[in-house]
Amino acid sequence: MKKIFSKMTAAFAAGAVLLTTAASFSADAEGNMKIVAMGDSITNGYSKDGSLIASYPEIVSSYYGADLVNLAQDGLTSDGLLAQLSDPNVQSELASADAVLITIGGNDVMIPALNNEYINAQQYSTMSELISAVKEQHDNDQLFMIKMQRYLNGVMPAAISNCTANIQQIRDQVRAVTSAPVVIQTVYNPMDLADDDTPLASSGSMNVLSANVQGYIEGKPDNATYPIESSINNIIRNLPDVTVNDIYNVFAGRSYFYTHINNVDVHPNSKGHLAMAETAIELLNIPETGNENTTLMRRAYTASGAEGTLANVNSAIDAGVYNRIIKNISYGDADANGAVELADATYALTVYASNAANVPINSVNALAADADRNGAVDLSDATAILEYYAMKAAGLIDGSFSDYMASK
Repeated sequence: MKKIFSKMTAAFAAGAVLLTTAASFSADAEGNMKIVAMGDSITNGYSKDGSLIASYPEIVSSYYGADLVNLAQDGLTSDGLLAQLSDPNVQSELASADAVLITIGGNDVMIPALNNEYINAQQYSTMSELISAVKEQHDNDQLFMIKMQRYLNGVMPAAISNCTANIQQIRDQVRAVTSAPVVIQTVYNPMDLADDDTPLASSGSMNVLSANVQGYIEGKPDNATYPIESSINNIIRNLPDVTVNDIYNVFAGRSYFYTHINNVDVHPNSKGHLAMAETAIELLNIPETGNENTTLMRRAYTASGAEGTLANVNSAIDAGVYNRIIKNISYGDADANGAVELADATYALTVYASNAANVPINSVNALAADADRNGAVDLSDATAILEYYAMKAAGLIDGSFSDYMASK
């Protein structure tokens, strides 16, 4: 251990003289592309516990260096979005959009299913509490589940029919004002825990709730009340002249990992938003110029814990996100804050010292610290970062760090 510390001390000492000449600066990059996002709290980036790093429209827009106009509203139903589309200002935003992202339909299902006279999910902070409450009500009234099911069967068919009719009109009205690519998401089942091995999946009450929501969004085979062909997701999948981001299938069996459902929050967490962003970028298939900005995606990837777990949840999504990050990782910006500055040089020295001590740091941020892209993080990377940092602050150079490195 003493040898490791001595190596790290030597590495830091070698670069210490460089760290005394820097001054602060900030970088800002804007693009001309415009993305309009519409829909409910998923699009709006709602996070009950405030832990969400970035919503999927923010990640997509950041990736393309685009301006984002987010018209989404928490709690919005398909009725609300349809009404919003009659607003001339909204129509104007859509008319000038280069791409449109839409998420709608979840509230049409979740509000009546989880907030009614028999069950009020908002009263509970964990699914265990909710499940225990449902069980207690059933113990006190053996007909409780039958009554709740009868209630749901009475209100949900009309709610689903209204939602599917609205979604088709939403598509028509959006297409009436824009020819830009439109990506609309299917509705996921936040309680779909088919491949989950946590205690939630073994709960009878959870299974009942999950089966109900499943039928509402996907339909049920040979079922007249909830026919598959008239289900919300079937209608979305068959909308003409739009691109469908089938998030239902992305989240299927992974809701425990992609949402905050354990805290009775159906909204996606940062990993879920990463998955939606990655599939949306893939589906938009906008020609890339080499200037794509993965800073926000990388920050979401590392800070959410996705870097250590996403591959085990969905290896295809993880590979897509990771490959986008390393393809244009903003070399030099080791901390992914959008600026190449003193902290990045410090981090490069940390990686160098750790590698020298045979305690390697393996992360996308460590890859970004390889400022000269020679496959190793060493003093030359910290030096290059600090030279750029100081010269930029002194007004001696202009432009990006990549431009500076290309000119060396």
